[in-house]
Amino acid sequence: MERNLRIDAIVLSSRKWGELHRMVTLLSGELGLCDAVAYGARKGKLAGALELGTIGTFYLYHNPTKHEYSIKDAEPRHTNDTIRGDLLRLYISQALVEMAMRMHGGDYEALYRVLGGFLVLLDQSCVDPRLVFIQYIWKFIVIMGLEPDLISCPICGTPYNDKERLSFNTGLHTPCCGDCGDVDSEGFEYALGPGGRRYLLYTQGLSESDAVVVPLSVPATIRMARYMVRYVTNILGRPLSSLSGGILMEALGAY
Repeated sequence: MERNLRIDAIVLSSRKWGELHRMVTLLSGELGLCDAVAYGARKGKLAGALELGTIGTFYLYHNPTKHEYSIKDAEPRHTNDTIRGDLLRLYISQALVEMAMRMHGGDYEALYRVLGGFLVLLDQSCVDPRLVFIQYIWKFIVIMGLEPDLISCPICGTPYNDKERLSFNTGLHTPCCGDCGDVDSEGFEYALGPGGRRYLLYTQGLSESDAVVVPLSVPATIRMARYMVRYVTNILGRPLSSLSGGILMEALGAY
């Protein structure tokens, strides 16, 4: 591997490293998830380029002996100024980034493209942040290789009818018919109603920018956001730290 690298990446985390430095986690299509030290970045010119969610070009030095990376320079292209001034957008950006950090292995090039695209959309004041949240999770599930069949039950193959409310199989991480579900089919925690299923089917093949402008009523938006949180939590195996305390879920309902 070359010692000097130039990569397009997104800053997923930036934390103190000693008195003057920062340890930064980057997501790139080339390196996937990568930790790199930014020496002197606590107060240096790099500080502004290492904020959470910053998208840009990063110049790295790779030490092959220690298998370590350091950030020599950065050229930010998008710095998420609107997100930082809006509490809900900030919470959602943290959740989006945390999901990316929880994906170990897989199509990092697709993840980099999708996360970058949704962060840019989230930074636009004209876009509903809740729809960005829903659609990012939907695309994230696809990247994980767990895209569900919303036409027929993926377990028994029975076609769904237009008014059917889907259940969920937590072992297989997928919506399914009531007979194949392993959750309370009378409850709504993992239930996907016909309207929600139509929405997901319609947006399935759309681009990120087209998907986030497909309208949902406020109650439907809240229900879908909460459903997608439960969906992705089941896939990841444990709750997102960014959802701890219920602050984001309360904000989704109150926005």
